[in-house]
Amino acid sequence: MARLGLVLALLSSYLLTYHVNGHIKQHRSIAKLEVGNSSTNCSIIKEETSDFPEDLFSKQQRQNGAILLHIFCGLYCFIIIAFVCNDYFLPSVDCICQDLKLSKDVAGATFMAFATSAPELFVNVIGTFLTESDLGVGTVVGSAVFNTLGVAACGGLAALAVIPLEVWPLARDCGIYMFVVSVLTFILWDEKVEWFEALALLFLYVIYCFVLFCQQRLQSAAISMLRNKNSFHSHSSTVALACNKDMSTGTYRPFHHHGEVIGWEKRPSSVKPEDVKSVGDTATTSGDTGSESTEFSVNPCTPPPGRWWTKVWWAFSWPVALALHLTVPDCRTKRSRYPFTFIMCVFWIGASSYMVSWMMTIVGDTLGISDSVMGLTLVAIGGSMPEASTSIINARLGIGSMTISNALGGNTLDILLSLGLPWFIKTLLPPSLDGGPVIIESASVVYNNVAQLACVAVLFITAAVNKFKMDRKLGFVCLAMYLLFICFIVAVEVDVFQWKPYKTCL
Repeated sequence: MARLGLVLALLSSYLLTYHVNGHIKQHRSIAKLEVGNSSTNCSIIKEETSDFPEDLFSKQQRQNGAILLHIFCGLYCFIIIAFVCNDYFLPSVDCICQDLKLSKDVAGATFMAFATSAPELFVNVIGTFLTESDLGVGTVVGSAVFNTLGVAACGGLAALAVIPLEVWPLARDCGIYMFVVSVLTFILWDEKVEWFEALALLFLYVIYCFVLFCQQRLQSAAISMLRNKNSFHSHSSTVALACNKDMSTGTYRPFHHHGEVIGWEKRPSSVKPEDVKSVGDTATTSGDTGSESTEFSVNPCTPPPGRWWTKVWWAFSWPVALALHLTVPDCRTKRSRYPFTFIMCVFWIGASSYMVSWMMTIVGDTLGISDSVMGLTLVAIGGSMPEASTSIINARLGIGSMTISNALGGNTLDILLSLGLPWFIKTLLPPSLDGGPVIIESASVVYNNVAQLACVAVLFITAAVNKFKMDRKLGFVCLAMYLLFICFIVAVEVDVFQWKPYKTCL
């Protein structure tokens, strides 16, 4: 059921972007008429594909069907990113945090944040420095909407039973995220980003790390207030224990590196919640001896047991698993390899993100879809596949609060890091290196941010109405609201409602 909901979201997003193709072309014709015969100054008709290597197919060939190869290649690169992040990158980052003796909260807000935000960060780097388009902004916004409602939908639809949601982590993460989105809306109000505005996002990231460091005190104060108001009076210790569990892991997205869970999702019946261990636990028990190799090693040449669709997925993803197995040292089998694992993961994520940006830019150019719309839909959903698969696994294991908290925390870090860092570097560069203020070409960014705030409000209200329980009712409601919000955001982007002057020329 969860996979069906995920497929529906992908299919609906693709049909929606294809449906608005004619509407965008109509606006392009209007743009040309407004500026006469000279349309070279109009940003909307800029050939973004010129920033990438020449394609093997002509535009006519792509329109006749070759574009399907580009779509397949782009989606396959998402699988590469998911494999790299879940199976190699996160374990290597966890080893770094252990050697630096960082607490879980600080590690989650620093190195883990970089690891989980790596796809969005690389896409925004390409959009900021190479194509100078809104692909990165659209990807972060689209990923935020998907992580808010789409991840909750996947978790709710995948839940085998009703899963209770803790109020404190959900309220905390919703509040922080809404504040960050409000700041981003204020920064993008004039459709450009100055150096001090980008610096403000990075400064908020530092404050965010400080808040995480002091969150135990904040938690104790909140529980004391609730106890004074006779809230959770009879279950205060239970709530405190649950909050401690969620807050220790809710600042970054969870990951399990047991081969049976993440590697292939191949033996769900043999995996028990008590058997699932985090990398930190396994590294502590195994140390540098490599004793975990027999437990976590996955042979990509051996098909996993299971039903036919498991074997089909193994065959489909086998080239990715084999390539990574041959080129990336696995620090799960030998911990001392983690520096080389980290370096190779950065290379793979960067190369895959470049391919995603290249393929999606060609798809958008062929179908007449703007970069911002592509970022809001296909690129955003594809980049959020690790979060979606993680939410399904956690829901199967009966973990609810962690799933939503990690998604919302990831959204906050995507804005502060994935947007703030490339923007700050771009604004500091001299004009000779194409530096200066970052210009936002899309004139609907403010509406998109308002939609993000509405998504968070809808999620919290829906959870409250459902008595803070994750079940299929919550999943269906979140899925329906996600599709509705995507339709609204794309409609605003192509100016269906004519709420904004159509921005065509610089």
